[in-house]
Amino acid sequence: MDIELQTKILKLKGFLNEVNHISYSYSQIGKTYPFDNLTNQNANQIVIAYQDLLEQVKILILNYEKSKDK
Repeated sequence: MDIELQTKILKLKGFLNEVNHISYSYSQIGKTYPFDNLTNQNANQIVIAYQDLLEQVKILILNYEKSKDK
């Protein structure tokens, strides 16, 4: 395999690993704080955590799009 192709594959794997990490974080939050047992305080904290995860997804997608142009 040539270096250019290997580099592309490794970059893609890196992006997908980040997606996997975000997904895992979302899953763990859901398991730790089931929806039917939330207090208002927990719910507010989860909203903040979910917004942060979505921001991470947004940044990841923007970075991926930028990397395609190179």
